[in-house]
Amino acid sequence: MEQSSISIEPMLPSENVDESVAFYRSLGFEIVRDETFPYRFAEVRDGDLWLMTSNYAQFGGKKAFGALIVNVTELGEFHDRFAVNLRNNLGTVPLSGFPRLTRRSRDGSQFRVFDPFGNMLVYMDKDYEPPLNLEAQDPTEETLNQVWFLRDIYANDRAAAKTLDRVLEEKKDESGIGQARLLAARGEIAVATGELELASKLEDMVSRIHLPESDLRRFEEELRASEHLRNWAGIGSGE
Repeated sequence: MEQSSISIEPMLPSENVDESVAFYRSLGFEIVRDETFPYRFAEVRDGDLWLMTSNYAQFGGKKAFGALIVNVTELGEFHDRFAVNLRNNLGTVPLSGFPRLTRRSRDGSQFRVFDPFGNMLVYMDKDYEPPLNLEAQDPTEETLNQVWFLRDIYANDRAAAKTLDRVLEEKKDESGIGQARLLAARGEIAVATGELELASKLEDMVSRIHLPESDLRRFEEELRASEHLRNWAGIGSGE
C-alpha cells in the first residue's frame, strides 16, 4: 500500500493580520494568500515552511499565542538572512518586545523569531544535541551559564539582566577578567533591551579594567559583545 503524503501548516493567532503580514514580509517571507473571505487570514511561506495567521475568532479562539520548532541545516544562513531583511525593511533588527529576532544562542544552535503578537518560531540546528551538563569552573562561569540560559532558552533578557545586576552589586569592588566578562555580558543585554546609554557606560568600565593580553585575546568576543550586537542590529551607540 502506497504511503500517503502529509504536510503540516501551523496556524498562528493574530490580533491584526495586516501587522502580521507586514512583519513576515519584512523577514523575507513570501505572502501566498491575504484574504478577507470567508474570514480574515493570510498564508506566508519561506521555502518549505508555510504558516497561516488569523485571529480565529470564528472558531471561538481566545487571546493566545502559538509556537513551533523549525529544524534546519545551515542555521546561520537563516539568521543572517532574516537580520539583513529586517535591517533593509525596518532600518534595524528589533531586539526586544514584539516583534523581534533574538541573537543566536551562545552555542550557536538556535535562535527565536517572535511576531507582532508573540507567536514564537524556534529555529534549531537539525543536528543539535544538548550539551553535557558540565560543572562551572568558577563563580563567573556559574553566573554566565545562568545568564545564557535565561537569555537563550527563555528568551528573557530582563531576567538575565537582573541576575547580572545582583552579582555585579555583590562584586562591585572587584576587578579582573571575571568582572570584565560580567560587565560585558550586562552591556550586551543593555543593547538588546534598548538601554544604550547604560551599554556605553558598561563598555567604558570594561575598557578601564587592566587585563593581560592573554585574557584580552581569549575573551575578545565576549568583551566586545555589545559592540558586535549594535553593529549586527544596525542601531546607534546611544552617545
